[in-house]
Amino acid sequence: MSVLKTKNRKLIGTIIIPIWLIFFLIIIGPLGDLLLPNFNGFGVFLFYLIGGISWIIPIIPLISWMHKD
Repeated sequence: MSVLKTKNRKLIGTIIIPIWLIFFLIIIGPLGDLLLPNFNGFGVFLFYLIGGISWIIPIIPLISWMHKD
């Protein structure tokens, strides 16, 4: 038997995901300012590709937990 109902887990996840995204952007933004002037076009592309994908990796377990019965 689950301690939290699915509705409550979804509420918690809905609050945590935007907080995580804002925190991630606060870290990635200045990092991009430091690194991107030294990169060529392909390096900039890789930075944004990796940055765009990497924020979701820590969220996947949270999403699974939110939808667990």
